Amino acid sequence: MLTLGFLSGTLKAQVILGSDPTQEIKVTTSSNYTPQYWTLSATGEKTINKVGLEGPLMEASRFLSQATLGADLATIEQVANQGIEAWIDDQMTLPQSQTLDRLNEVFAEVIEWYLVNGGNPDEVSTRPYWTIFNYTWWENHMKNDDLLRQKVALALSEIFVISIESNLSDAGFGLADYYDILLKHSFGNFEDMLREISLHPCMGYYLSHLNNPREIPEENIHSDENYAREIMQLFTIGLYELNQDGSRKTDGQGEWIPTYDQADIKELAKVFTGLGVGGVMENEWVDEPYFGLDIYVADMTTPMIMYEEWHQPGTKTLVNGYVIPAGQTGLKDINDAVHQLFLHPNVGPFIGKQLIQRLVTSNPTPGYISRVAAVFADNGQGERGDMGAVIKAILMDPEARTCSALEEDRFGKLREPFTRYTHFSKAIQMEQYYGRYWNVAYSFYEATNQMPLASRTVFNFFLPDFQPIGAIADNGLVGPEFQIHNSRTSVEYINRVNDWAVWGYVMDDWENDNPSVTYNIEELLPLARDPEVLINRLDILFTHGMLSDRTRQIIKDAITPLISDNYRYNRTRLALYLMMISPDYAIMK
Repeated sequence: MLTLGFLSGTLKAQVILGSDPTQEIKVTTSSNYTPQYWTLSATGEKTINKVGLEGPLMEASRFLSQATLGADLATIEQVANQGIEAWIDDQMTLPQSQTLDRLNEVFAEVIEWYLVNGGNPDEVSTRPYWTIFNYTWWENHMKNDDLLRQKVALALSEIFVISIESNLSDAGFGLADYYDILLKHSFGNFEDMLREISLHPCMGYYLSHLNNPREIPEENIHSDENYAREIMQLFTIGLYELNQDGSRKTDGQGEWIPTYDQADIKELAKVFTGLGVGGVMENEWVDEPYFGLDIYVADMTTPMIMYEEWHQPGTKTLVNGYVIPAGQTGLKDINDAVHQLFLHPNVGPFIGKQLIQRLVTSNPTPGYISRVAAVFADNGQGERGDMGAVIKAILMDPEARTCSALEEDRFGKLREPFTRYTHFSKAIQMEQYYGRYWNVAYSFYEATNQMPLASRTVFNFFLPDFQPIGAIADNGLVGPEFQIHNSRTSVEYINRVNDWAVWGYVMDDWENDNPSVTYNIEELLPLARDPEVLINRLDILFTHGMLSDRTRQIIKDAITPLISDNYRYNRTRLALYLMMISPDYAIMK
């Protein structure tokens, strides 16, 4: 039995030829088709030998839209040939991108560039700011091969939020070191990641448990409760008790059951007391760290240390009644608290659902969440919190991989503006004279309200349960990314696409006389001879075979009349622009 899939944009039909496996099928055709000016031809046997069918490429492209921040044709072909699961396994063995090491290299080069272009040595900065972190982030994005890890780390950065919208904007070393934690644990263990995050000075500063003192009521000194609240609400267990499928448990009156109350926050706040700066940078004022030292001279790559005299003594009663005994060290209290939160049954469905939302779909079914939560609870070898197993479960789940989900109105998501930017930068060849991909991306941030580690609040750029007014909310669904999609950002995004696709101004930095990054579309120009061929290639790169007939025709009608000088160049630029602003691309299915 021979099964043929005919693909045009989306999978339209499946035809079975012959019920007898031994039956011979003879193909006859009135003619072989060779388009004008092309050497390729459509011969009769190609109607059944699968040559020319792009189904495997479309499947690989769709997968890579979930698993990476963007892929070029070579990567799509690699996945199509290698297989999705094998590619995931290979990606998890690759060395991680090193943000802090690369930031040091970039910072040194920025200083050198400043000096050779006549800069004043007396005005050279002694520390990198957020701009250097951005340059470094884009260098890793453009040059490193750990594509899956980079996608997961960005997703984690939108859960475990710190932000340059604070004095951390001056702490480039700390930002890079914090991001390395997310990269390191993308396929590691959740508990280890939570512990390192809790002790990182950037998180300590951002959520104010750095220099958090024990209670001294007679001096009106009280412990800060901020981190205690957020590590529960945002990082582990959420607001309400959950079933494994992510649904909320109810009590005898049908009311949702809170996971914690104010008393639990106050008790946990006692745990996160006594932490202070663990090291200092070379400076003229301070030789050794001490409790209460500000981050200005702190070594923001050294974990916070415990100053026992400032740690709250005594027992601490956590959620679910677990009691941390008195007499322990402060760090033992923290380790016990992190461990107990890690063991809470909410963590699997709470974190699993958010990772599904960041990678695959905004509205996963209860079954999808339950399957991922089960892997979080046990990776098959008795380990809880194996992030590598969780990520693989998310990407290999039937709801992510089979075509049946595409028919569901609830399936899919609005692409984040930032991931559209990164996708373009990887799908289309980029070039810069010095081989630098220093991108400050500030105009994009102003336009769309999004770039790494730049959320305006601890609640991320958008809430996981945000419901835009209209059909999505009316049907009880969520659309997190719509929270930053409005009348201003939607138009500004189109303006940014015009810069990239039409004018080739893809990246820019703030260094003197340093040429910005532009694209090289030479490989697309031969395809622009035939608008249909060009659009087919862009469909593979950007819309994964799901370009609608309507959008396809709009693009074709727009570029076909361009027949004057440089018509291929003009057709390609306009087609890129229209593709990147199309609803078919904006909504990832």
